[in-house]
Amino acid sequence: MKKLFFLTTLCILCMITGCEKDDSINDSLQLDTENITSDYNVANTQSSLGEIIIKYKDGINEAEKQVIRNQYQVTNYKNCTCADPTLELWIFDIDDNGTTSSGLDLETVVNGTRETLGVEESQMNEIIKHRSAKLNSSFGPEDINNATNLLTSSNDGVTIAVLDTGIDYNYFGFDSPFLYNTQLNTNTCSENGMTDYFGWDFVNSDYDPFDDHGHATEAIYMMFERLTSQNINFQILPIKVFDENGDARYFDILCGFKYATNNSDVKIINMSFGWYNIDYGLLRQFITETQDDVLIITSAGNYKNDNDITPHYPSSYETDNILSIASWNGNIYNPHLSKFSNYGIQSVDIAAPGEDIPFYLDQNEYILLSGTSYSAAYTSAVAGQLYVPDIAPSQHIQNILSVCTVNNNLERIKYHSYLHY
Repeated sequence: MKKLFFLTTLCILCMITGCEKDDSINDSLQLDTENITSDYNVANTQSSLGEIIIKYKDGINEAEKQVIRNQYQVTNYKNCTCADPTLELWIFDIDDNGTTSSGLDLETVVNGTRETLGVEESQMNEIIKHRSAKLNSSFGPEDINNATNLLTSSNDGVTIAVLDTGIDYNYFGFDSPFLYNTQLNTNTCSENGMTDYFGWDFVNSDYDPFDDHGHATEAIYMMFERLTSQNINFQILPIKVFDENGDARYFDILCGFKYATNNSDVKIINMSFGWYNIDYGLLRQFITETQDDVLIITSAGNYKNDNDITPHYPSSYETDNILSIASWNGNIYNPHLSKFSNYGIQSVDIAAPGEDIPFYLDQNEYILLSGTSYSAAYTSAVAGQLYVPDIAPSQHIQNILSVCTVNNNLERIKYHSYLHY
């Protein structure tokens, strides 16, 4: 009955907002007051003090890594556990002048390591911030035992990995097993005496990707609701790379992405976050390496921005397996892009529902969510519906496009089309 009520409410809201939508926002909603969304953005990317990402060349052994660390007097570092042994985060103590104990500034270290034998790439670590409101509702305690009844008994369906804030497995809407069961996979992750059960927390380096922010739980529930209502056999693999404040270290995003793509069962990755202008090379490289294997659904952003002019990443990476999603207004009689949605004839592909999406806090109370984050989540669910074994990402994208509706009002995005309810 809850699902039927949810869908009925959704349809009514779509009809009402499609005809009467204005640009005002109810202050009581859990929405960002600047961009009306829970989409992640980096208006001001912040360097993480004293942190550098090192990508070693394949085949380098631990002794050779230690020689390189010694060269730059690195005593504190973090491995990319459960993801990529060639990735490493160097953590320096720096003085008020921004120099390390060896007397070098970070830029000098980055440039020097790029020329060092055995190092493939080096770059500053960044903190990626978003401006979405934290979900001020608690559905239960952080206790991984509460998730055991949500683990699937097999991983036979399509697996969607979600790089985000984790998952609140206490949410009352999750009423049937759907979490990817890593215990059925021989390639499990182990660190700090813990082995993964249904994903990994790269923020705290443990096996409990509990969502203490709320954004991922909202997005995952959109996928869960649609896929279960369509009787699709699916699993969600939550990967926590954003913390309770909605901040992520670029290093953790890289590790989370590699964790997802190392799992051969993962066929779709939802990335409902983004930043502007800076083309971080390592993520682009990792996405390119997955072009033949994994479909990546990304949010286009929420600043009324032309992404052709000011690129929004990762949605603006030019790879064959990325689908960039805008938001439309929900009015099937007069569809337009949402007023907050980014666009781009070359860089944004299609639009999907992203305005006034109801999310229930209990059986009777709900909030309305808006943003391309939710458009991307909706599209990931559609991608799950259309997945067939061994399909190439490029063909998968064509299948999604085939169920879109073309409308000339959407001339500011590539395919002039949208997914509807």
